[in-house]
Amino acid sequence: MHDGGNVRRIVGFPDFIPTVRTEYPRFFEVGQRVLTAMHSVAERDYTRPEPHQRAILNLSMLAGISLVEVIVLAANGLGHGAMRTLRSLLETAINIEYFRLRPESFQDYKEWYHVERFKELEFLSQHAPEILAQIDAGAVAEIKRDMARVRARFLMRDRNGKSRGLRSGWSSLNLDTRADATGYTELYRLINPMASSFIHETMYGLLRHFRAEDDPRRVEVPPTLKWSKEALSGAHNCMVGVVRTLSRTFAVAPEPTVEVLEREWRYTWTDPRPENQQAREPEQPAQ
Repeated sequence: MHDGGNVRRIVGFPDFIPTVRTEYPRFFEVGQRVLTAMHSVAERDYTRPEPHQRAILNLSMLAGISLVEVIVLAANGLGHGAMRTLRSLLETAINIEYFRLRPESFQDYKEWYHVERFKELEFLSQHAPEILAQIDAGAVAEIKRDMARVRARFLMRDRNGKSRGLRSGWSSLNLDTRADATGYTELYRLINPMASSFIHETMYGLLRHFRAEDDPRRVEVPPTLKWSKEALSGAHNCMVGVVRTLSRTFAVAPEPTVEVLEREWRYTWTDPRPENQQAREPEQPAQ
């Protein structure tokens, strides 16, 4: 829009933010305290943490960034986009708990780096040889050596031991199996189908963009409250899990505690909310 002769570009729908805050007053009252709790553990100094523990620290901080991204998108009436980010946050929460329970699995996660780097090299070789030619020959040789070293770790084999090529990800277990192993089964089954339908824009996902009472033939144009509740409540729930994993990994009580965060999540999303009810102070733990 124009303002005094100068062009002012507005990103998102800031005028819609008060609508979202009014719709979910309890979340904006207490929900973001999970970030305070996460930082209260992640930002401490730890003496020589194990490699998987350091990954848990850093991935937890990335999970916190994902929560902020969900909030920004949902607050601007872009709930569908927030759901896509929620899917990433869910996977991060599952993975860090998996590393806590099975520290040996982190080695696969770490070594998969060399597979992705080699695939990038292959892409350049096939589609952008002029860029590949600019990369130091020593670096290229190192990438190839590292790939040769880790290849066997990621090969899929049939019952006779014959190779069927590289698997598609760092873990030999699919995300749903890792969710089962980490206590995230219910949350995975709730979030993944919805969020994935938006990521892949399947017909199921496409139809969720429509608002029949407005125009049955065209997707609804944002801003909208649709999918903001699912995105915010799901991200809030995932971050409580992230804080729980951090706390258990380092035997440190976060501030607020996990018990308080769980109580605040229920207060925000499951406690009865009479229409137009004002937010109240959440129940505090017994002293």
